[in-house]
Amino acid sequence: MRISLGPDSGGLARLSGLSRALAVALGCGVFLALLAPQAGAQNAAEVVRQVQLRYDATRDYSAEFHQTTEYRTLNRRIAGRGSFYFSRPGRMLWRYEEPAGQFVLSDGRHLYFYQPAERQVIKTAVGVAFRSDLPLSFLLGIGKLERDFRSELLESTAHGHRLKLVPRRANTGLREITLTVDAEGYDIRRVRIEDGSGNLWTFAFENIRRGVGLDPSVFRLKVPQGTDIVEFGS
Repeated sequence: MRISLGPDSGGLARLSGLSRALAVALGCGVFLALLAPQAGAQNAAEVVRQVQLRYDATRDYSAEFHQTTEYRTLNRRIAGRGSFYFSRPGRMLWRYEEPAGQFVLSDGRHLYFYQPAERQVIKTAVGVAFRSDLPLSFLLGIGKLERDFRSELLESTAHGHRLKLVPRRANTGLREITLTVDAEGYDIRRVRIEDGSGNLWTFAFENIRRGVGLDPSVFRLKVPQGTDIVEFGS
């Protein structure tokens, strides 16, 4: 069953909040999970430059993730975990083991968010869901970290480095991103994202595999039987 929601429908507020969360969590989480600057970076600018180069050279990758979401405005904390898959340009899949069965999928044109408990897939165009978010523009290959973010190296030890990214442009809905990277190899292991309301998304990545040659069918929507597809913005 397909249901269309126009701009003035009652589902707008609910989907708008979902889109904002996905814009921050997905956009940032995706590109931060795969990036790995080359060894030898000595300052924030060099780390950022190597991050961009590494991302531009990465065709696809997969990883396992643990996610913690803290909605400070609602005094609510949610934990999640699962597997993540990415392929250029702009295709990604977050397959959750917790909450079981949940997934977020982008085929490069549309974003699909499946909620098993509600037996519902929310479908929206990528441009609608992420209209004002810098992280997604980077993910889709049209954004540049050096151009879009101010960077600061917070800490540098024998074990790793912490880097803070702050949007240069106002009204993005994003306050800052903090990366934790390995000292050797500079693989990104932890990402902390804070939006303009103080809500936090934290991602920890492990078992990162790059250049795995992902089959395009991984990013093909498979709707569980008996599930409604709710289209927003059609």
